[in-house]
Amino acid sequence: MSNKKTMVTSLVVIAAVISALLAGTVFAAPDARALLKESENRHRSKTQQYSGNLAVVNREGKVRKKGWKSYRQGYAGDAKTLTRFTDPPEVKEVGFLSISRPAGQNDDQWLYLPSMKRERRIAAQDRDASFVGTDFNYEDMEEFDHEKYRVTLQGEQTVDGQPCYVIAAFPLEGAGRSVYEKKILYLRKDILYLLRMDLYRKGDKQPSKIFTLSDLQHLEGHWVAKKWEMSDLRKGSRTTVVLDRISYDKPQPVGRFTLQNLNREGGD
Repeated sequence: MSNKKTMVTSLVVIAAVISALLAGTVFAAPDARALLKESENRHRSKTQQYSGNLAVVNREGKVRKKGWKSYRQGYAGDAKTLTRFTDPPEVKEVGFLSISRPAGQNDDQWLYLPSMKRERRIAAQDRDASFVGTDFNYEDMEEFDHEKYRVTLQGEQTVDGQPCYVIAAFPLEGAGRSVYEKKILYLRKDILYLLRMDLYRKGDKQPSKIFTLSDLQHLEGHWVAKKWEMSDLRKGSRTTVVLDRISYDKPQPVGRFTLQNLNREGGD
């Protein structure tokens, strides 16, 4: 009886030591790449779709509003996204198709303008152009793919009352053309969800734009930020997007993420 009790006690001690060592490995010195991979694994969904209301506020406080709907299949490095504006009349039916490409290539992007009746491919030199009059540029419309960046953990910081990992991401040489020299990501520690991204253009010591995500909700088994805001610190303007009617993992029609569908007026 005594020997059995001693054996059980030893096993408990060994298990505690192993747990402590594992905890020390994962949490005392987390690796930026591992954190980003885990974040991608946790938040990946087969598909996502939503409608959005968008407001652009310029330096003088003038507000322009737009409505859109968006569909995504895949996530991050294998994402395909179709966005279609629904109002006001001057942008209605404008469409945007983005298809992620692996490291070494920029994503493929096309903009459909009803006035032209055809799509226009977004060239690499146009990645900093405004996306349909907003504070997002075409590069901002890509899904963030950490495999195209060298990443380092910078420390921890609180954002909106939430402890976050702070990760610096530098575009890899040969990973495709980037508008930015550096991106600073703030990942909420408990759920590894992105709350903020500071965007540095080449040569900048201060971020030129700040992207924030807020109003987090847990829907259909997925965390989602229902409010996005891109602030352009140079222009003094900001674009706020509020998501509505969000759903996940609904099968997408064959051909949704194609140029043929993009060019079809009213095509979702």
